[in-house]
Amino acid sequence: MVDLLALAHDRGCEADLAAILTAGLDAGTAPDMAILRKRFAPDPAALPQVVVHLTPLVAYEALLDGGVGEAA
Repeated sequence: MVDLLALAHDRGCEADLAAILTAGLDAGTAPDMAILRKRFAPDPAALPQVVVHLTPLVAYEALLDGGVGEAA
């Protein structure tokens, strides 16, 4: 039950999941979490491309040189 609630929340698929669960229960079958996770998994093609630019460590040295030991 907790897995079903988490899936509905995380994927925003409450109505679709409810319909599938209702149909399954009417047919007398228990939900299969592996199948449901796969069905409601995000489309890899729709995921954004994330690019992370790391700051060189020498930039942090400049911060340390300017403020160490000074009173606020």
